[in-house]
Amino acid sequence: MKQVTSLVRLAALAAIALATTASAQKEQWLDYHVSTDGRGYRYLDLTTNAPPDVKLPKLGGQPYFAHWTTPLDPLGRWLCLDRTKKSGLYDRVYFDTTGNGRLDDKPAVSTAHSDQYSAYFEPVRVVFKGEDGPITYHLVLRFMQFEGSEARLLASSGGYYAGKVDIGGKKRRVELIDGNANGTFNDQAADAGDCDRVTVEGDKVGERYLGRMLEVDGQFYQIEVARDGAFVKVQKAENVVLGEVHVPETISEFVAVGENGHFVRKPVKGGFTLPVGKYRIQEWTIDRKDDKGAAWQLMGYNFNDSARFEVAAAKPVSLEVGEPMRAVMEAQAPSTRAGSTALAKQVGFSLRFQGRYGETLQIMKGNQRPTGPRLTLTSLDGTYRYTNTFEFG
Repeated sequence: MKQVTSLVRLAALAAIALATTASAQKEQWLDYHVSTDGRGYRYLDLTTNAPPDVKLPKLGGQPYFAHWTTPLDPLGRWLCLDRTKKSGLYDRVYFDTTGNGRLDDKPAVSTAHSDQYSAYFEPVRVVFKGEDGPITYHLVLRFMQFEGSEARLLASSGGYYAGKVDIGGKKRRVELIDGNANGTFNDQAADAGDCDRVTVEGDKVGERYLGRMLEVDGQFYQIEVARDGAFVKVQKAENVVLGEVHVPETISEFVAVGENGHFVRKPVKGGFTLPVGKYRIQEWTIDRKDDKGAAWQLMGYNFNDSARFEVAAAKPVSLEVGEPMRAVMEAQAPSTRAGSTALAKQVGFSLRFQGRYGETLQIMKGNQRPTGPRLTLTSLDGTYRYTNTFEFG
């Protein structure tokens, strides 16, 4: 009897293994492309202190150094910015593209073009050791130094993967974007800035932040991305548990990003559903028309940490987004400006609109920003009166 029971169990396990194999996601391979226009970016800290134990080439003047970190190399990669002239923008870069700890055996990468304040470099080809061979990646660098400001270095992802992928029985072009410019393509995080991104042909949303799921034509799909971006696995998500979310009825569109992915919702009477999980408010929009029929839009973005929320199956979650908005005006410390006859004291004022979660608010009338509000300063005795208009930007 025990033998029969064991055989039954083995048969059941074999059936489960077979079913799992049959429904397993298949690898769908993508092609690597190089672009001079970086699509994901981050700033690298600059220092004038040379890195220890890194052999340097002969440099023209006072160089800058930066350390680029990546999961593909635990030691990261050093780079050095140099210039061919005594002053002006830094116009060449040495990059440890092979990870051997040396910059003196690498050719300098020159600028593709430059303007008054920025030098744009040609894509830097970086090579890593992978399990199945070398992995190639490209990084685009932009050196910036504006008047009266510190030098900055922007690193952008110069490579991306793209190809046709079977999603629900239909072939669609998919692109993988290294959103945080760290060399990998499968980063998922609660904060959008730490996520990689994916685009699917025909998706009106455009670029979505990467999560465990991908929403296409109202259907949920499980997605798995290779760390180096070479392939994806996609299959329909089964038995997805949803939870209710409530927002004010004035909200026209709501965007959430989290562990499950990137979801755009158009609430109906202030309600919609999301797969259960943890999220962060990414954006909300209110569309309205005035008494003359002109279209206005109020949008909130760039939220603080209080904008995190969790969706559960049993209990709806309510989010108080949207109006009212708060105007925040700040005055900068007086600065002295040399005039033609005397020194004049100047005070700068800034005005911004802020939401309940610390988000920045943007107001649009049609496709244009409305005229900025005016600021009038008057002395108590009325002898001084000055009016100025705030400018956006």
